Amino acid sequence: MNELNNKEEAENNSENSEEIEEKTENTTKSKLKDKLGGTKDSLGKFASKLKDRVGESKEKVKFKMEQRKEKKELERIEKEAREKVEREIKEKEAKEKAEREAKERAAREKAEKVAREKAEREAREKAEREAKERAERVVKEKEERDAKERAEREAKEKVEREAKEKAKREAKERAEKEAIKKAEREAREKEAKEVAEKLARFKAEKEAERKEKRSTKIICQTCGAVNDATRKFCSSCHSTLI
Repeated sequence: MNELNNKEEAENNSENSEEIEEKTENTTKSKLKDKLGGTKDSLGKFASKLKDRVGESKEKVKFKMEQRKEKKELERIEKEAREKVEREIKEKEAKEKAEREAKERAAREKAEKVAREKAEREAREKAEREAKERAERVVKEKEERDAKERAEREAKEKVEREAKEKAKREAKERAEKEAIKKAEREAREKEAKEVAEKLARFKAEKEAERKEKRSTKIICQTCGAVNDATRKFCSSCHSTLI
């Protein structure tokens, strides 16, 4: 870039020097034309003066060109220094921006990492809590189911036990009733047997009495007829027998 600027400045300087030389020659020619009517001496003096002026003009032009060149060189140096400073400032700003962005990115990544870790931790804690609650619920449901089954089993056993006890009690009562009935029946049978025996004995006694009475005779006091001892009225006159 510096070589390109130097080349452009050299071309500008050469163009400026050519323009100055052309202007100087044109001025010289015009002055010569104006003073052609003078004498040769005056023309020679004029020519020598003109040459001196031209030499001075060339030196001035050269000096101005050198000054301009130095000025441009200074300007170029200042421009380069300014550009360098600006470039360094931009680089510094870019570096600071990059560092700031890196810090922000690092902070953002750290915040995201913290948030992600927090979310993962919360999710893990939630999963553990849900697993624990599910396990507790399963245990509770199992305990409730076991308690229900135990209660049903105990109730069933109680019902069976009560049924067995009731059956035993009923069997006992039935046995007692049957024993009572049997005892009553036996007592009735015994009583009936005793009654039958008494009746048989009574019948035997009556039969014996009847036989005894039948063997004896009663004479009717009214008509004198003979009647059995068992009769109450006379078979002939029907009077009462004494």
